[in-house]
Amino acid sequence: MSEQVSKNITQLPVIDVSAFGAEGSSDRERDEVAEQLDASLREIGFFFLTGHGVRAATREAMFAATREFFALPLERKEAIAISRSPIHRGYVGLASETLDSANPVAGDLKEFLDTAGEQGPDHPEVVAGTPLFGPNQFPDLPGFRAAWERYRSEGIAAIERVQRAMARALGLPDEYLLELPGGETMYYMRNAHYPPQHTHPPTEGQLGCGAHTDYGAVTLLVEEGSGGLQVMRRDGEWIDVAIPSDLFVVNLGDMIPILTNGRWVSNPHRVISPPDRHRYSVGLFAVPPFHANIACLPKFLGPGETPRYKPQIAGEYLLSRFDATHSYRNPRLASRVE
Repeated sequence: MSEQVSKNITQLPVIDVSAFGAEGSSDRERDEVAEQLDASLREIGFFFLTGHGVRAATREAMFAATREFFALPLERKEAIAISRSPIHRGYVGLASETLDSANPVAGDLKEFLDTAGEQGPDHPEVVAGTPLFGPNQFPDLPGFRAAWERYRSEGIAAIERVQRAMARALGLPDEYLLELPGGETMYYMRNAHYPPQHTHPPTEGQLGCGAHTDYGAVTLLVEEGSGGLQVMRRDGEWIDVAIPSDLFVVNLGDMIPILTNGRWVSNPHRVISPPDRHRYSVGLFAVPPFHANIACLPKFLGPGETPRYKPQIAGEYLLSRFDATHSYRNPRLASRVE
């Protein structure tokens, strides 16, 4: 089936959220940003982010560490394979994740490292045995963890600016999305490598990353300049998105349409592997607290209306998506990989 793909890369708005990170910003300044954000998220659910506060040196160090990790021999990467972790953290090899459940012909042509918050044995969720809480598996590379910690810290601060702007745009207190009950916000990070097609030719229907929506609330994404990201608009057209070197792409995950009853969208997106260059990306995903009950807020229901989406417990939903997409958790996908 043929698809429409627009080559126009200027269709995403650029939104400056510095007013939500600076002392002394006026309500008027913040309201203006919130209005811009609302308009963007009603239409496409993606935008370019500036005023994020992430230093260029922090980003460059993270990409340098990412390139170094993926250049390691496979056996060194597999020493921290995600299947060795009881809490779903670690390295995932090529074609081991399938994000497009409607087209599970072949796994996604990418490898990646998944990490999250570092929780020790005394953390309350670890003590309680809550799934997904505990220690990461880090590469045995000098400087990797330091680069990871700096990037994660500055990236979380950037996402917090976005979430304050989102809350204001929805007519909620600025801190609302940062203080959802049910525990602490979960932040997942994915360092990914997409090999070029000339060294890893895709099979029929195989993409670098199949069409999917994200599972949480907000995603902060940056790539190292090879392109390949495509976003679906509400009219079904795919648009190419090249991320400028000084900006991030932000998009919404599945929890936000539930809260807003569809006022804001979680758009499908995918990655086409570059033909002759390596693509590296770093995604930071903000997910509501594990025990949070995500349901439509009453203010988004008109008289006689009912919610369009089923409520979800954030952590249970996240686990269900991991089970559906990872071969080591899904026998059907595992048999295909083998």
